[in-house]
Amino acid sequence: MFEHLSFPEGTGSYAIYLRKSRKDLEAEAKGEGETLTRHLQMLTELAQHLNLHIEKVYAEVVSGESIQDRPRMQALLQDVEASQYDGVLVAEIERLARGDTSDQGRVAKAFQFSHTKIITPARTYDPEDEYDEEYFEFGLFMSRREYKAIRRRLLAGTKASCKEGKYTGSIPPYGYERCKLSREKGWSLSILPDQANVVRMIFHWYLYGIEGTSAGYGKIAQKLNQLGIASPSGALWTSNGVQNILRNPVYAGYIKHGYRKKVKKLVDGQLTHSRPLSHDCTLFPGRHTPIISEEVWQAVHMRQDSKRHDSSAQYRLPQNPLSGLIRCGHCGRIMQRKANPFPTEATLLCPTPGCSTVSSSLKLVEQRILEAITLCLHPHPLPAPAIPSGITEQTALLKDALTSCQQELKTLSIQLTHQYELLEQGVYTQELFLSRREQTLVKKETLTSRLHRLTEELQSAEQHSQPFQGDLPFPWTFSDIYEALTSPSVKNCLLKQLIDYIIYTKPPESRGCPDRFTLEVFLLF
Repeated sequence: MFEHLSFPEGTGSYAIYLRKSRKDLEAEAKGEGETLTRHLQMLTELAQHLNLHIEKVYAEVVSGESIQDRPRMQALLQDVEASQYDGVLVAEIERLARGDTSDQGRVAKAFQFSHTKIITPARTYDPEDEYDEEYFEFGLFMSRREYKAIRRRLLAGTKASCKEGKYTGSIPPYGYERCKLSREKGWSLSILPDQANVVRMIFHWYLYGIEGTSAGYGKIAQKLNQLGIASPSGALWTSNGVQNILRNPVYAGYIKHGYRKKVKKLVDGQLTHSRPLSHDCTLFPGRHTPIISEEVWQAVHMRQDSKRHDSSAQYRLPQNPLSGLIRCGHCGRIMQRKANPFPTEATLLCPTPGCSTVSSSLKLVEQRILEAITLCLHPHPLPAPAIPSGITEQTALLKDALTSCQQELKTLSIQLTHQYELLEQGVYTQELFLSRREQTLVKKETLTSRLHRLTEELQSAEQHSQPFQGDLPFPWTFSDIYEALTSPSVKNCLLKQLIDYIIYTKPPESRGCPDRFTLEVFLLF
């Protein structure tokens, strides 16, 4: 809407930057008009008054805390650093950066070293003027403080609403619709009868089975698709979708808070954000009517807990060198690796239930991709790939888990010795001693098995942290590097430096023919 706007009248070379703040969103909800349009009109009038030539308008249509999350701000800074403009017009100095000190420093340096002015209706900031520079840095500092204060207030308000039993999410869970509370602020949930019956059926099947046969997430999803019941997204049901419903305490009448907390992490110098599931979230009694009873919820929760086995799977390194690269040509979903019992090779398959795409040998698909890349690159030299940070992090995690497991085994051995001492002292009866000893031995056996698995995983991770087998000739070629790699994670890292994505197609009539599939490889160059 704003990208191709320019105002050729005036002199010099200037740009306009537009961005909404949280206050603007609240004002728009009250009917005060579209913010970016009002700011554009205000800044164009300012440009006309100052006789400035506007070459480009940068309008941020997404909300982001940091510059990394704001693509138009990144584009503006690149142009400013290239000394493309004499100045930038913005409604307020706070619109440029409300991120952390690194973001504020980048903005300040970009304008300072390019000698680019910042023009607002209230003041013009000249980076070559020492006092203007101090005003500018102070303005960014105060905007950051204001942002943090607003965020604390919003988080406190959200938690207070959850304590009052109000629903604070923007999208209602399957089986409900949002309804406005009368005579007070906030929202609650009202039941959609048809969808609520499906939710009750899912809980019933998980507890009592389907037609007398025990059912897990996959079987329930398959049964729902056979019945032609639409999923919340309108697509086919998946095991993850069924699992999410069975784990959602909203259906038992609760409101959850802190279920997906934002976790910040520095990876290769870049700040990344994730929202992992939190199993220790806080539950509050909700105002909405539950779809299932408390007894059913507890029974399902107990069954899920009983199926959680002590496993070191969370510490295992990825085994698929093509992870995230191949898309199904029929439905568009990312293809997945399926491990098969020895000696059958792993296969590459589409995870969509009922998809007509036929699976193939992962090794054969990998070979075809290597042939295609070799034809494109040969004899182009390549730099050796770095070890992904996830491998070193995985090794450190495994070492911590191994140390913790050894410590728990040591504690159990001490407990077992104390039990014998208490029996000899007459504190424990024979029956109590045998009961406590049996419990301790079971825990010890479980921990010993876990220690063995963790040791194997650590040995594998340490091998992967040394990705090459022997020395490589210089200059390296793609085939030299790839064939010398031992870690699937490093192979995946190398492929992602060259490939954007791959379309895999294998129709049903090609079933039984291992090599009758097609690959469309889209390179990054």
